[in-house]
Amino acid sequence: MNEVNRRLRELPHLEAVLQSDTGRQLLEDYHRPVVLGQARLLIESLRSSLLDDSHKGPTDAESVALLLERKLMALSRPAVQRVINATGILLHTNLGRSVLNQETRAAVLEISRGYSSLEFDLESGKRGKRDKLLARQLSALTGCEDATLVNNCAAAVMITLNTMAQGREVITSRGELVEIGGSYRVPDVIPASGCQLREVGTTNRTRLDDYENAINDNSGLLLKTHASNYRVRGFTEETTISELVTLGKRHSLPVMVDLGSGYFGKQGLPVLDEPELLQCLAEGPDIVCISGDKLLGGPQAGLILGSREWIGRIRANPLWRILRLDKLLIGALSSVASQYIRNAANSPISILAQQLSLTEDELKHNAEALRKLLQAARTDWQFTVAEGTATVGGGTLPDQDFRSSVVAVEAAQLSAEHLEAQLRHASVPVIGYVSAGRLLLNVASLLDGEAEEIAAIFGELHG
Repeated sequence: MNEVNRRLRELPHLEAVLQSDTGRQLLEDYHRPVVLGQARLLIESLRSSLLDDSHKGPTDAESVALLLERKLMALSRPAVQRVINATGILLHTNLGRSVLNQETRAAVLEISRGYSSLEFDLESGKRGKRDKLLARQLSALTGCEDATLVNNCAAAVMITLNTMAQGREVITSRGELVEIGGSYRVPDVIPASGCQLREVGTTNRTRLDDYENAINDNSGLLLKTHASNYRVRGFTEETTISELVTLGKRHSLPVMVDLGSGYFGKQGLPVLDEPELLQCLAEGPDIVCISGDKLLGGPQAGLILGSREWIGRIRANPLWRILRLDKLLIGALSSVASQYIRNAANSPISILAQQLSLTEDELKHNAEALRKLLQAARTDWQFTVAEGTATVGGGTLPDQDFRSSVVAVEAAQLSAEHLEAQLRHASVPVIGYVSAGRLLLNVASLLDGEAEEIAAIFGELHG
């Protein structure tokens, strides 16, 4: 205890830390209130660590200032960093999901360079609506009457429910009360939007009669939700969109579809086991909600497509202004829509489409090329190519993994876990995964030029 008291007495005061050589430099390099605040927090943290004897390092003023420097450097890094995705999950929710292609990135950069026509009508010279031209593009692309946009698909579902059925019952199948990432649950969202949940059918079988028998004077909406991140197989039955539309017309009830991923079946992607957007719209629901990223390949956003009347009401909802997109997201989505409109050859537009077009032989070739680069960078470690699996991810195609190739990394003096951690803290973080005691790098999710980057990063690692 005497040793602890001695070290506590030696712990420098704030002014001593700031007057050290490093402290004075920090006051020049960083915003003074931030330096003061972080220094106080650091000294208090060191005091607690000394009391429980967990801090063994020096506590003189210069040493504490150096700790403060590390703290400030970490604090001043961008909140979101570019990483290299070597997990084999193409739409990795934690890693930003869709990657924007070069044309879309250029469009965002161009808009960010100066002023923009966000809410200015260049034809009339008067104030315009920020989603007007993009809505026109989406309508032309999908054949819907009108469209609008909010900041993600969950927001699209929320504002649509609130607009179409506030205070009334939303009739939906028990088998479609899904939960997606971030604890987003349909049975929670419906009441949060001001509507009442009315479950019908069972987990595996919901017939048209189940919906019809639930209709009453307080019914406001028929809802169908695509179960994008799981599959129910075997003894199953579900009601189609067209059946719900017919039922809705008979009882004067609108029909809404939360389609989620937004799959354009003939727009550069291979044939996937996903409901196709154009077919869904053709069946006649009043509103369809999809994601702007995922299979579409744009930024995260919620696209609301459907009837002119309901889209107009959604735009007039006070929530729309709260959830609306900024100029960069609108610019990115408009660029993506433009590319789909111009794409007569149906060539891959999204980065995902390009990744999914790679054959098993091409993936194996890419893995071998990465192995050679890594072996040249670290002759003291062992690199081998092995078979692996990859997945689309992002809440799509949950049971449709595909074969890929991985590079397994083994270093005699380092555990796979230590290697994985080092890569996460590299100049450009590389996100791989550990399996059976080896660090694995899956080439299915790598982008052009990243193999060379990984090799250079491996050359910087310790061990």
